[in-house]
Formats: sequence, C-alpha cells, structure tokens
Amino acid sequence: MSLPHQVTEFNAKVLKIDQRPKDMLGEAEFQISKNCLNEEVNEFVNAHIAGDFIGCIDAMIDLIYFAYGVLYKMGLTPEEMVQCQNAVHEANMEKKLGINYHRGDGSAADAIKPDNWISPEERIIDILDREIQF
Repeated sequence: MSLPHQVTEFNAKVLKIDQRPKDMLGEAEFQISKNCLNEEVNEFVNAHIAGDFIGCIDAMIDLIYFAYGVLYKMGLTPEEMVQCQNAVHEANMEKKLGINYHRGDGSAADAIKPDNWISPEERIIDILDREIQF
C-alpha cells in the first residue's frame, strides 16, 4: 500500500476523518497542522545536531506522513496526491543544476528553473480539473 493510501487509512480509521470536498483547512486544523510539521522539522534539526541518524530518518518520514495528512484533510484522494506529487517531480526534473543564491553560496547542489519552465501549480490545476476557485 502506498504512503498516501496508508495516511488516508490512518486519517479515516484512527482520526475518524472522512473524505472531504477540496478546500482550505479551517483555522484550527491549519494551526495544528503547522505545529505538527514544525515539530517534525525541529526533531530533524535536533537529531542532526545530536548525530542521531535514525532520529533524522524518523523525523523526515513523520514530516512526509503529516504532509500527506494535510493533503487528505484538504480533500485530495490518494490518487490525486500521487498525481500532484508526480507533477511536482516532473517540474523538478526539468530544472538544471545551478546556484540559487537565495538558498546558499553554491557549496551544496541546487537546481534552477530554465527559461519557459512550467510550474507545478499549473500542472496541479490541470490534474484537479480546475475544480477549485482561486
């Protein structure tokens, strides 16, 4: 079972959250989602500082798990999550090796957008059949 399907199962069975229409999160769910995502980033940072390789892995997988949970709560099905994930991947694969000085000094590998690059947002709109009003 794919991770989006596993997270959907968790939300439905453990959290008792049924599939919803596509929409933004309400304020309470936004806040708890933001806090959970930040908590996992902080756990990753702390594990890295401590040299805890396994802790780093756990924090990163929990971060991904929470992120898929947010998408579920925003009304995406597991299939739509995978399609949107693929759209982001395809857009990233069109980037080129380069230096983005907004993110560092070039000492670590980074990618830059080529001319005529199509953003993942445009691709996601196509996937969701323009169901959402922007």
